[in-house]
Amino acid sequence: MKAEFARELRCPACHSDHTLALAGPGESDEREVREGTLRCAACAREFALRRGVPELLHEPPAYLLAEAAGLERFAEHMRAGGWDRELVHRLPNLEHGYWYVQARSMHQLLTTVPFVPGESVLDVGSNTCWAANHFAERGLRAIALDIATVELQGLYTADWFIEDGEVFFERVLGSMDAIPLASSSIDYVYCCQVLHHNDRESLRRTFAEIFRVLRPGGRLLMVNETLKTLRDPSGVHVEGVEEFEGYEHAHWAARYRWEATRAGFFTDVVEPHYMGFFGDAPVGRFGVGLRRSGVARRLYLAWLNTVRGTVSMNMIATKPLRYVGRHEGIGAGERLLRLAAAGLRLRGDRKRGLAPQRLPRTPEEITERLSGSASEGAGVAVGSAAE
Repeated sequence: MKAEFARELRCPACHSDHTLALAGPGESDEREVREGTLRCAACAREFALRRGVPELLHEPPAYLLAEAAGLERFAEHMRAGGWDRELVHRLPNLEHGYWYVQARSMHQLLTTVPFVPGESVLDVGSNTCWAANHFAERGLRAIALDIATVELQGLYTADWFIEDGEVFFERVLGSMDAIPLASSSIDYVYCCQVLHHNDRESLRRTFAEIFRVLRPGGRLLMVNETLKTLRDPSGVHVEGVEEFEGYEHAHWAARYRWEATRAGFFTDVVEPHYMGFFGDAPVGRFGVGLRRSGVARRLYLAWLNTVRGTVSMNMIATKPLRYVGRHEGIGAGERLLRLAAAGLRLRGDRKRGLAPQRLPRTPEEITERLSGSASEGAGVAVGSAAE
């Protein structure tokens, strides 16, 4: 942990922002403080810093401790199956159906979302930290958050990337429904197949916490989330969950969207480009006609997310630009009224540059935007040369 990063944290005991600081110099290497203690100036609580990871998982419930222990056992299972540092370094580019989806989804994000080097992104439920590493490689200030530290299933896996000397990102041991980061401090929150590790109550707290830590105009990037559907009302692979004590509760697509809206977000369900119909695979003459229709795409996606399944849910949730903090004293009703008012202003705010622009939905829109960006860059370069 960089010493200055402590000021970006939130005390998990008294919920005060910017009150944590290193109590003494600690033990450092050339990159960061590796061992030490963090003390809160507001409540005087102390928290350990081990292997560069501030341990801010404060008074966790029993189910969270059981899940963290299950991740340690699963890490041993992975080692027995041949997983090692070299294999983790290749993620997500492995010849495996699951990892194909992850790789294609990350590519879709990187070509859709207008990330700017130096912006911050919180990787919630970072696990092997491969996504945090990808963000850091692209110049983003990445932070990995998880409930476990064990290598192969937790935050200590980050050392395998950081020790190469090409990237650095912060790691924080903490819970997604009590994020130990300061309010309005993050540009993006990335959640990949992690939100279903909440029951209904903790899911609501998690969306509220994500809303709190995001800056106005910031975005939640919800990727490949597990769903309940009419075809699969459970949505959870019970056998594996029970073996490793995973705390998994798949939710309906409408539930994810409603809880995000209730927290104060604008929401937009995103098409999965790894599926042929939404991607660039051949679909026949009839399919091409349907693919060109925005209404048909939305109806088909709603049917997949609610009835048939076979896909996970992707959603971009945006915090209104004029909304500062979470205003914790405000109830859900007032937040919804504020969101409705922001929605009425949205089109005008976008024209005036006061709200984030709509993201491209289709591969064709992405290609068009990238081509436009390349043309603008060439124009700037030519203009600079002419000067």
